[in-house]
Amino acid sequence: MKWLGQQRHWRVVAQQVGRLALLLALVVLILLGVTSAAIGTQAQRDETRNADLLLLIAPELPPSMLIEHCLDLYRRGYGAQIAITGPGHVRARADLIGRGIPAEALLDVGDQTSLIAGLQMIQRQEIQSLLVASLPADQLLALKVAHDMGLRAYGSPEPALDSDLFATLWASLAYWRYALLRL
Repeated sequence: MKWLGQQRHWRVVAQQVGRLALLLALVVLILLGVTSAAIGTQAQRDETRNADLLLLIAPELPPSMLIEHCLDLYRRGYGAQIAITGPGHVRARADLIGRGIPAEALLDVGDQTSLIAGLQMIQRQEIQSLLVASLPADQLLALKVAHDMGLRAYGSPEPALDSDLFATLWASLAYWRYALLRL
């Protein structure tokens, strides 16, 4: 009899743990869904205006449309300098110089592939405002980190670049990793 009571106890505990895991998974899915919707909304919001600096967040293989968008913003006078962060910063820098941007117009933020580290370098330069050019999925996180560092940041998404579902979900996870862990 005692053995049957223990077995029932563990069955109840397992059911409760299962319900808790299901509830936790549901909360995570809702958070990712809401964040994905916020990413989509931010990617459609064009806040282009004059700023102290243009910030180009370059993915591993920066699309030529993103480079052209940053080049257009620079040539139209929205920023006097361009800072580049992200895993594709070396390639993006070479592309911009190859398309006529003078090297002195590129603010050196070091060999920064991390958005947070790049923004910390920018903050040390006493820059007050940024105009962020990035892939649509990266806009929300970049603006959040910049605002948290006390910078005025505005988004200038490239309208021709669409964000796919995988990139948006990955960006949602990155957003929550930053929001919860500051990583």
